[in-house]
Amino acid sequence: MVPCADDGRDPSRVAAPTLSVPRFSVVVPTRGDGDKLQRLLLALQRQTLAKDEFEIVLAFDGAPVPPALQTAGTASQRAVALPERRGPGAARNAGVRASRGTWIAFTEDDCAPAPDWLEAAAARIAREPALEALEGATLLPDGKPARRRPEAGPTWLPTNLFVRRDLFERSGGYGEAFFDRARGIYFREDSDFGFTLAALSARVGIEPAARVIHPREHPTWIDPIRWARRYEMDPLLAARHPEAFREGIEVWRLGPVRIRRPFVRACGAYVLALVLAGAAALIGEGGVAAWFLVLAALAFLVVWAKWRLDPRKAPAALVVPFVLLTALARGKKRVYVAGARPDSTA
Repeated sequence: MVPCADDGRDPSRVAAPTLSVPRFSVVVPTRGDGDKLQRLLLALQRQTLAKDEFEIVLAFDGAPVPPALQTAGTASQRAVALPERRGPGAARNAGVRASRGTWIAFTEDDCAPAPDWLEAAAARIAREPALEALEGATLLPDGKPARRRPEAGPTWLPTNLFVRRDLFERSGGYGEAFFDRARGIYFREDSDFGFTLAALSARVGIEPAARVIHPREHPTWIDPIRWARRYEMDPLLAARHPEAFREGIEVWRLGPVRIRRPFVRACGAYVLALVLAGAAALIGEGGVAAWFLVLAALAFLVVWAKWRLDPRKAPAALVVPFVLLTALARGKKRVYVAGARPDSTA
């Protein structure tokens, strides 16, 4: 593991704080990508917060810990490993169990925290000691927010989220059922965790000065299909938090008008219009079929717009509605098979 940078102080004075409880435990779930981890650890080395005030815990999700990390672990930087892949929620939980900090600072291995990331969070917590959770700003490389914030509330992105240990323990941690072992699909465990904290009436703050850079999602042409498959987890989230799901997941607000799940609706409209166009053509109603094809094209534009009408992603976007609706059906079946027990971790 890359050792923490030397801060220039006398070693005899630095050694003692490692036995005390650090202010922050930076917990990072990872699948073991060495390049990502190297960049992240270098960014954490550059933190302006005193090195004895935070520790780093890397939680390897079903991936072996590289030999260099096995032999270079220190009291302030170490790794834990899950013997089999169980998803990022389970990895975060394992990382928290292995940590010591008063506050858990969540980020991910493809992120780049700003040098003053921890210092900015510490300053906000010092100003508002009643806070139980704090969300920083997760930005894209161009400086835009990685996720649109709902009415100035938290997005619960685990790329930049601070949670007091006692609150994390009261919440039960991240839901580990939001992972399909057979397909390697995970989704919505962050929203589930956030909705749980909200249900506990947690005191949550937003701190724009605590910044983390996250790469833009869906860079390759096949990513839209991979992304659509994740909707398998939506029915589980809806079962666990029906009201929060209805009001907080993919709601577009146009002034006083609220449009719920426009992307899912567009996918449904696209598939239905194609089916009706085919049926009309079979019975010889070519004009009606043409109108349904126009409706399908309009719905497709809404779907494709998710990826900024990128021509490279158009072929994948054409099948996204079918993949997404299939994933939703599969997710509903999972919830039903579990006996409508949304807390099941099977």
